[in-house]
Amino acid sequence: MRLAAYCRVSTDREAQLESLENQKAFFAEFAGKYGHELVRVYADEGLSGRQMSNRKAFLQMLSDAETGLFEMVAVKDISRFARNTVDFLCATRRLRALRIEVQFLSNSQTILGGSEFVLTLFSALAQEESANLSKRVRFGKRVNARRGRVPNLIYGYDQLDTFTLAVNPQEAEVVRRVFSLYQNEGMGAHRIALLLNGEGVPGKKGGRWTSKTVRRMLRNPIYCGILVNNKYETVDFLTGQQVRLPADQQFVHERPAYAIVPKALFEQVQRTADARAGQYAANERHSSRHLFSGLIRCGSCGHLFTRRQYTYRNTFLKWGCSGHNQYTADFCPNAVSIDEQMLLEELERFLDRAVPDREAFLERVARICRRADRAPDRSDAGRRLAQLNRRAERYRAMCADGLIGFEELARQVACLDAERERLCGRLREDCPEADWTSRVRERFALPGWTNADLRELIDRITVFPDGRVEIAVKPLFGGSGTCG
Repeated sequence: MRLAAYCRVSTDREAQLESLENQKAFFAEFAGKYGHELVRVYADEGLSGRQMSNRKAFLQMLSDAETGLFEMVAVKDISRFARNTVDFLCATRRLRALRIEVQFLSNSQTILGGSEFVLTLFSALAQEESANLSKRVRFGKRVNARRGRVPNLIYGYDQLDTFTLAVNPQEAEVVRRVFSLYQNEGMGAHRIALLLNGEGVPGKKGGRWTSKTVRRMLRNPIYCGILVNNKYETVDFLTGQQVRLPADQQFVHERPAYAIVPKALFEQVQRTADARAGQYAANERHSSRHLFSGLIRCGSCGHLFTRRQYTYRNTFLKWGCSGHNQYTADFCPNAVSIDEQMLLEELERFLDRAVPDREAFLERVARICRRADRAPDRSDAGRRLAQLNRRAERYRAMCADGLIGFEELARQVACLDAERERLCGRLREDCPEADWTSRVRERFALPGWTNADLRELIDRITVFPDGRVEIAVKPLFGGSGTCG
């Protein structure tokens, strides 16, 4: 009889894979012992038996059964065939309809001539065993999460043991750059991923960067020294469906030694990401790809202007209403097309009119920026120093009570001292007024501007169907103006 065999292991660990090889050898011996022709062994490696949809070898076996490739299937145990009672019954009934016999060798059961009731009981027991295993795994994960278990694999760190990470210096520089590009350069996650891939920066496993990877990095508080565990819980072990747990059920662990970026920068990035997410929800996705991206709006339909490149004898960069271009004039009558270079020149003339004394204006902006930058930093740094001092006292009290050893106390105090020294250096720093004026002058020189620079100055540019262009600048810089 032409025989096919099916075997499966639920993880890809070395011991389990060795078990898979043993199963294959077992079926070869079984076929020889009973005079069957072993036509194929179907094997799924590192996959759970709770769902049939993700087991390619299992689905291939059912497909080959339709072609008459074999007459019998041998499986060592019902739990290897399926841990989901519904999938088990669907698969066995499908094979039964094709008159293909399935033998479960450990249970001495068969689906041809055997009782479906008995097989269903065995399958239900296998599913219950899987459910109990899932409960035990969830309990163990929760206990470890409470103790402060760290991720097995996370960019920027090397795992030393289950509860300890060490900052990877090379990867930490990439992390700092990602946060800076997002917050200070106005780049989105997609552009950052493209940039890193273009420069050949490898991911954690040597793979390519994706926008999802970048967004997860920007949202992970571990990079500012806060480890959050127990964020998700599996609510259905059969489908693997997870739900996010509320904040009061999560475990938050302060780990200052893990901080790669300052907490203030991390919080700024969260506010920026929330604002961009709100724009996306309102169908106004944030973009910094081009100089005027997200800044020009139609005065008729309210849609943003998008950039198009035209090449005839020369190359022209034009901005037009996305509502008119996408939905035609029936939706928006604004067919005005603006040349990018002409708009940049008009913006320069507008700034000259709005700010006649550019040097005095830059000095005033420098004073405002210096006060806005320094005061919060000093206040935050002072509060943080007080927190560090209180934490050091708590560690010393714990050591005195015998809760931690001298080695652990020395390690924790060293981390706190390093953070304290960094903050003290920031408090001692004194940036002269002239330096701020120079920095502002460099930032507000139109040649070489980026989209992020324009967003700091321009609130919006509105283009009307009659050709009028209205430029509204941020309140700090003046008001608004209209140009033809």
